[in-house]
Amino acid sequence: MDKTPALFGQSGKMSAKGILLILFLVLFTLGFGVIGAGLCYSAHMKEKTCSAAAEGKVIKYKENSYIGQKRRFTPVVKYQAGNEIFTGETNVWYSSRIFETDEYVMIGYNPANPEEFYIKNYDLNIITRLGIIFLVIGGAILAVTVTILILDKNNLDKERKGAIQAGIIIGGIVLFIFVAFAAVTGLKNTLCVFGGMGLFALYGWSHNKRTKKK
Repeated sequence: MDKTPALFGQSGKMSAKGILLILFLVLFTLGFGVIGAGLCYSAHMKEKTCSAAAEGKVIKYKENSYIGQKRRFTPVVKYQAGNEIFTGETNVWYSSRIFETDEYVMIGYNPANPEEFYIKNYDLNIITRLGIIFLVIGGAILAVTVTILILDKNNLDKERKGAIQAGIIIGGIVLFIFVAFAAVTGLKNTLCVFGGMGLFALYGWSHNKRTKKK
């Protein structure tokens, strides 16, 4: 049994290496948390500020790509606000042309600054989903940090400690995949997919159990 934890010395005090590791993880957590909260807050304020609604028409796309990356598209929308006609592009890039050219879309624009707008049910959804993903990543890192502290503070044998850490890592990965999938495809589709996978895993476990009994 290993009685010398990695982060804590024999005296019970945290080592310099342990302090640096925890500080790094905490800063990492705060960074992801701030970005996630900032994206969610930005989407909320955008929706609140752009309170006026209008119908717009997608007249073309603006393309952008970097070396080694896929092309990104942002729709250019023409719409009327009051007695004026405006043409502008959103600040959200898409991996494909999600609207047809000349297709009509609903937008929200800022009455005090009509040039500021967003496409309803699309732009803010993407920003909010990204924010949620960052928040989940930050929360997962925080959970891992706390777990590391608890495990290293207690003198557990290597096998048991490794099993607990592996379970936490696997759980964190599954949680991240679930949230990322939900952010992209929606909660309903995610529950259907993960529910099907769960039933398949349950069937496999039951089948293996019956085979072993034979």
